[in-house]
Amino acid sequence: MERGNLRFVVLIIVYVFYLVIGAAIFSSIEGPFEKRVVSDVRSKREAFLAKYPCVNDLDLEEFIKVVVRARDQGISPMRNVTIPSWEFGSAFFFAGTVITTIGYGNIAPLSSGGKIFCIVYALFGIPMTAIMLTAIVERLLLVAEAIQERLSRSCAVRGVPVGYLRMFHLSLMMLVILFLVMFLPAILFMQLENWSYFEAFYFCFISLTTIGLGDFVPGDDPVWQKSNYRALYKVCSVLFFVIGISFLILILELCAKVPDDHPGMLFSCHQPFLKDEETDWTPLKGDMVREAVKPTGSSKNTYKRLGESSEDNSGT
Repeated sequence: MERGNLRFVVLIIVYVFYLVIGAAIFSSIEGPFEKRVVSDVRSKREAFLAKYPCVNDLDLEEFIKVVVRARDQGISPMRNVTIPSWEFGSAFFFAGTVITTIGYGNIAPLSSGGKIFCIVYALFGIPMTAIMLTAIVERLLLVAEAIQERLSRSCAVRGVPVGYLRMFHLSLMMLVILFLVMFLPAILFMQLENWSYFEAFYFCFISLTTIGLGDFVPGDDPVWQKSNYRALYKVCSVLFFVIGISFLILILELCAKVPDDHPGMLFSCHQPFLKDEETDWTPLKGDMVREAVKPTGSSKNTYKRLGESSEDNSGT
């Protein structure tokens, strides 16, 4: 068996083991908490029936089923169902979570016609979103490559090894992106939603990674339900999702541009993207430095030009 295929089998085993470990940890953490919640619900139910003996247990059970079913369909039973769930803002938010595949699940189509349209809408909307995200990331890559080019210019004369420069550029971009799309927005959502900072950061991470658990949803707080700006807030939240997901895809693209270093190459059944081994970088002088870092219309080969110039310099 080839080394790449053997590593792939090991990867599958590790992946399954990772799932088992995750299930065990989640079960140990959430199981006791679930038991406490169930016990509290049962005690409150018994207290309610004791306080109102005229209410039959079966009637209460049927009423709870109706409330739970309505809640599962995105209808809040609070305040005699006075807050509509399908006004424009909520509908726009739902459409955004569908085509970005976040899918919180806090609201869902009620009718068969709505379910059919949701399928058709997602069938065209998800590929359209993928195309748009690709176009956005391509433009963001131009900025990232410009930063890479500038780092190459400034670090070439200082003798910084190519590998260090590559990792520094990737680390810098990751820190800046995470700050802009997670750490900073978490402060904003903390103020707008009356969440703790951890809850706001948790919401940003779960949303932008398209996990979309639905336990925290913007605009569903009673304060926002009474606000005239709720629809605008919902629309802005969708824009945040699109921009944030674009930046996270940019991180993946930057990682993929380090072909010999990213972990995926360990499990590839093909030859590495770069067959020639990189030579150690040595400081260049004079015209050789200026020629090595001279832009040629694209920064994709910046590190390669530096290495080639270094080889020519050592040969002479």
